[in-house]
Amino acid sequence: MEISIFNENDSVLLVGEGNFSFSVALLQQNLNINFIATCYEPSTNQEATKKNIEHLQNNGICVLCGIDATKLEECPSLKSKLFDKIIFNFPHVGGKMRIEKNRDLLKNFFVSSAKMIKENGQVLVTLCKGQGGTAMDNPKRRWDDSWKIVEMAAHGNLILTRIEPFLWQSFPNYVVTGYKSLEKQFHTVGSLTHCFTKSEQPTIHNIAPSNKINSFKYTIDNITWKEITSNVQNVSDYDIKTLCVTACVREQDSIAKPLRSIKKKSKHNNPQYFVDIKQVRTIGGNGGDGELTFLQLWVNDQAGPDGGDGGNGGHVIFEASTDVKDLGHVLPVIEAEDGEKGYSKDCFGKNAQHNVIKVPIGTIVRDLTGKILCDLNQSGMMFIAARGGAGGHGNAFFKSDVNQSPKICEYGAIGENLQYLLEIRSMAHVGLIGLPNAGKSTLLQAISRAKPKIAAYPFTTLRPHIGMIQYDDYEQVAVADMPGLIEDSHKNKGLGITFLKHAERCATLVFIIDITLDEPWRSFEMLRYEINQFNPKLNDRPLLIVANKMDLPNAEVNLQLFQEHVNMPVIPISAKMGTNISKLLREIKILYDNFKIDEPEKNNEGNEEF
Repeated sequence: MEISIFNENDSVLLVGEGNFSFSVALLQQNLNINFIATCYEPSTNQEATKKNIEHLQNNGICVLCGIDATKLEECPSLKSKLFDKIIFNFPHVGGKMRIEKNRDLLKNFFVSSAKMIKENGQVLVTLCKGQGGTAMDNPKRRWDDSWKIVEMAAHGNLILTRIEPFLWQSFPNYVVTGYKSLEKQFHTVGSLTHCFTKSEQPTIHNIAPSNKINSFKYTIDNITWKEITSNVQNVSDYDIKTLCVTACVREQDSIAKPLRSIKKKSKHNNPQYFVDIKQVRTIGGNGGDGELTFLQLWVNDQAGPDGGDGGNGGHVIFEASTDVKDLGHVLPVIEAEDGEKGYSKDCFGKNAQHNVIKVPIGTIVRDLTGKILCDLNQSGMMFIAARGGAGGHGNAFFKSDVNQSPKICEYGAIGENLQYLLEIRSMAHVGLIGLPNAGKSTLLQAISRAKPKIAAYPFTTLRPHIGMIQYDDYEQVAVADMPGLIEDSHKNKGLGITFLKHAERCATLVFIIDITLDEPWRSFEMLRYEINQFNPKLNDRPLLIVANKMDLPNAEVNLQLFQEHVNMPVIPISAKMGTNISKLLREIKILYDNFKIDEPEKNNEGNEEF
C-alpha cells in the first residue's frame, strides 16, 4: 500500500483495526483525509490499544468499537455515509486451517462494503503472501488452497484492478496483532494489497472496438494477435481501469457434432423393446388372521385369553425413479405379501413389506375407463395402487369386564384387487414415422447402437426401439423407431391406434418417406392426415421430412417431384449407404436445442394455469 493512493479530502473507513496502530500511523502522515477507525471487539484490555484510541480521539478521529466488517450497513453511525476507500488489513477469523471461514469472511465483507463505497470508490484488502490465490503471490499456492479473494469479491460485484506490495516503510509504527488483539503477530513479509472497484455494466461506449474483426476473413489459423489488438484504439478515452483482451474466434457453424460410437455392437440377437404402455393388475396382501387361544399355566389352567392380532398386508406402490426408463420390468400381475397370523401368548403377527415398483418419471396412472388417477412427474413420488388388508384381532382383544373368556377372533381383511393402465408421457426426443418398409429401422441402426430387426417385409417392427445419438457437447438425443402406419390407422386398422399413441410421446416427429414409391408425396399427405385425425395437436410439433433410399434408381427424379408438391425442406439420405446422414443429425440437434429452450417455458405456463 502506497501513500499516493490517498487523495485530498478522501473519506476513508478502516475496518478490523485490532490495536489501531495502523490508524495512528496513517494519522501521522498528515494526508488531509477524513477517516473513521473501527474494530470488531466491543472493548479492549490492552494498554497500547487504549493509548492509540485516546490519541486518535484527541486528534478528532472517530473511533467505533464492536463494528462487524460483514454488516457495515447495519451500523447506525455508518449506514448513512458513503466512502471513497474502505481498508481492511489482514482479515482473519482466528486459528489455523480455517480457509472456508476466511473465505466466508471476505465474501460477506465485500458484499457489505459494496453498499458503502461511492461509484468510483475503492476497497483495499491486504493479505499475507500466498493467501489471495492470485498470480502475484510468491510462492504460489494451489488455487483451491487459497482464500480465492477475486472470486469472493465477485459476490459483491467488485473487480480486481491492481495488486501492489504493502510498503511497511510508509507505516513504521504499524504493528500487526493476532486474533482479538493478541500480541502474537503474523508473518507479514511479502504481503500484498489488493485494490477492487465496482464493476461497470458493459455498454457500446466501453467495450465496442472501433474496427470489428471480419469473422469470414480470419479464422483461428490465420489471425494474429497484432490484428486483434489493432482494433482497440484510444483505450484511455474510455473510463476503463483495466483492459483484458481475449481472442475468441467462433466458427460459423456452432452446432454440436455427433460422435461415432467406439464401442462395438453386441453380436447377440436379443431384441430390446421399449415398453411405454402396460395394463397391470395389482393385488394387495391379505391381513393375517387373529388367534383364538387361552393361556394355561401349571398353577392356573384357565389364565385367560392370549390370542394375538394378525399382521397387516403389504401395499402395492408405484414410485417414480430415475433408475428405470421404460415399463418392461413391470409384471402384468403384481402382488404384495400377506400379513403373518397371530400367535398365542399375545404374540402379534408381523406386518408384510410393501411391494414398491419403480416406474419412470412422467408415468401416468389411469383406470380402465381412461381417467387419470396420478401423474408421477417428480422423482420419489408414490402412488398406492392396492392397499393391503388389516390384520384380524385375536380373542385377547375382545376381553372385557363382562366377557372374561371371549371365544371369538377376526379373519384378516382381504387386500384390494385393482387394474390400472400405465403410460409414459415422454418416450423419446425424436420419433421416426413412416409407412412400413420405409427404412426407419435401418436409419436407427445407422445413427445409434440400437439393433432393431430389419427385413424386406412390412411390419417388421411391432414395438418401439430406442437409440441414443451422442454429440460432442455431452448431450444425448433419444430417437424412437416406431411401427409403420397404414391408411385408416386412426380407425385402428393394423393396430393403428396403438402405433399412433407412440407418436404422442415424442417431442419431435421425423417423417421417413420412401422416395422410390410412385407419387411419394401421397405417402406424406397420408401420414399427416392419419396423425391429424388421431390428435390434431401432433401437427403443431416440430417436424423433419427425410427422403430415404436415395441410392436406388429414379430417386433423384422422384425427389424433385416430391419437393415440387411439398412446400417444405426435405433432407435426402440413404440410410443403407450412410449418404447425407451427418446433415440429418445436425438438423436433429437443432430441433433438440430448440426443444430444450421451449420446454421450460411451456412447463411454467402449465404451472401458472394450474
